[in-house]
Amino acid sequence: MRKKKPATTNNQPRRLKNFLTRMFEGVVAVLLVLVFFSFFLYLLNSLFPTGKSLRALVARHETPAVAALSTGNDGGLSPKDLSAGALKTVAARLTWAHNRVKSKSSEAIAWGSAEEGRLLYDRDAIQTLDNSAAEITFDKNTVLDMGENSLVIIKSLTHDPMYREKRSFMVLVDGDLRGSLAAGGKDSVMLEIGTPGAMIRAKGGAGTDAPVDFKISINPDQTSTIAVYGGSAEVAAGGKTVLVGANQATVVGPDGQPIDPSTLPPPVRLTAPRSGATFAYRDLPPKVRFSWEKNASASGYHLVLARDPHFRDIVTDEQVNKSGFRHGNLKGGDYFWKVSSLTDSVEGLFSETGRFRVVEDQSPPSLNVRFPPKTLYSGRYTLRGKAEPGARVFVGGQRVSTTRSGNFEYKLKLKPGLNVIVVEAVDSVDNVAYRSKRVISKY
Repeated sequence: MRKKKPATTNNQPRRLKNFLTRMFEGVVAVLLVLVFFSFFLYLLNSLFPTGKSLRALVARHETPAVAALSTGNDGGLSPKDLSAGALKTVAARLTWAHNRVKSKSSEAIAWGSAEEGRLLYDRDAIQTLDNSAAEITFDKNTVLDMGENSLVIIKSLTHDPMYREKRSFMVLVDGDLRGSLAAGGKDSVMLEIGTPGAMIRAKGGAGTDAPVDFKISINPDQTSTIAVYGGSAEVAAGGKTVLVGANQATVVGPDGQPIDPSTLPPPVRLTAPRSGATFAYRDLPPKVRFSWEKNASASGYHLVLARDPHFRDIVTDEQVNKSGFRHGNLKGGDYFWKVSSLTDSVEGLFSETGRFRVVEDQSPPSLNVRFPPKTLYSGRYTLRGKAEPGARVFVGGQRVSTTRSGNFEYKLKLKPGLNVIVVEAVDSVDNVAYRSKRVISKY
């Protein structure tokens, strides 16, 4: 009896096939995870705009003077002061935010929307985007206004017993920053502002003769422009310190030192629209032309148009080369505007504030006419009436002159029989009012 050979199975190709299948599935799974993670990062960046870490931002702007302050020298924070308790000391408050304003605390990873009333602590940051602005208040005497595309990082400093100052602060700034420190108060406030390569010191409160008003701009080439409109401020950079007085400015140039202060360009005088003017329209908004006296030394002008006298609700914020500007899409309401001169990166004082009103008018003008009786035994009649002041009056299609108050009269010549008398008044935006009467003339 023959023995049957055991059936042999070829397991090696099957094992190889299983191995390749599992490897393929693993690669697909990894790719799916990467795709999902990339989508998650994209969604996160869309909802929460990212920015540089605060440590990097602070390090980029810190000058030797800033570094000394942050390490405890020159009256600044010591490492011991940078404890949890010190970091929780309130430095300022975000008192106003317009449009897209972002905030980031020192511990946060992503930027978030900044809400008005937010308390600001050491190394907290506020950032404004396009067409946005914010106000940071340290106390009733110390206010900072941020322009669009600006970055401010708050750093608290310790109380200075030598100068008996109530509080001191340092603000690192990127962009445009306007500040005001009131004078004549009980407490002295020293505000120190670090920019790329420079330190600005302004002091307000007790012992000061005038409020300190200033503007700091970080230019595209990373030079800094410091303009002082009232009071005075010290600017230190590259081992050189200059005192910038009222109506003066300095620039910290590429060599890292401030130039000697120069006089600010003079304020301009607004010419049109005249203050208190009214622009009425019926369907399409009017074209409002702004003009001001030309400044021979100016390289440009800065025009600001707002819906409120404090320039919080900004409509237009433009830098123009000519002494004029035109806006053709203003809705009904009151408007306020001002202009300053620019000499390169230096901005002078703003002009006086102009005010005008835009009114949507779709109501016909008032019109009262004293017509003759229905039957008139004459061929002549003096038609009298009163229209809205400024309106044009027509009788039978013929223009009739009016007084300032709108009174008019017109000598009618009637034909025998039926006469239709038509009077119309047209206001400045072409709203029309009609009055008519049929009169039989017998003569």
